Amino acid sequence: MVFSANAVARNIEPKPLHYELPGWFKQTFLEIPLDIQDAQTRGKKLLIFFHLDDCPYCAYLLKENFTEGPNRERIEAKFDVIAINVRGDLPVNWIDGTVYSEKQLARKLGVFATPAVLVMGPKPEVNKKIMGYKKPSEFLDLLGLAN
Repeated sequence: MVFSANAVARNIEPKPLHYELPGWFKQTFLEIPLDIQDAQTRGKKLLIFFHLDDCPYCAYLLKENFTEGPNRERIEAKFDVIAINVRGDLPVNWIDGTVYSEKQLARKLGVFATPAVLVMGPKPEVNKKIMGYKKPSEFLDLLGLAN
């Protein structure tokens, strides 16, 4: 089973790879209920991108889906995207009103690998969790944006 997982990511260097989050990601105070509401007022859903600094899989998912390629426009049109660092200490006000650090929230939500993408809403709940690197066509399909 480990071999098949490695086969999916065979073209990705497993060494640390620095990346920048896209400039169009939403700037937020990590008040998730307000972020969901704000997205809804503009006809969008909230997407939470859990990442780890220098994670090569995060870098490739960002590049292929959020920075370059045909997926970027479709994702940007349908989602507000915020980033949470799985080792971060910033406070996050979660949908149940509890304030967690970024790393505590990642543990609470079962984010055990990066990247991880959570789709929120339209109700204040997690609709979908996508764990690990996905090729662009598969990622778009998992988000429900494939034609």
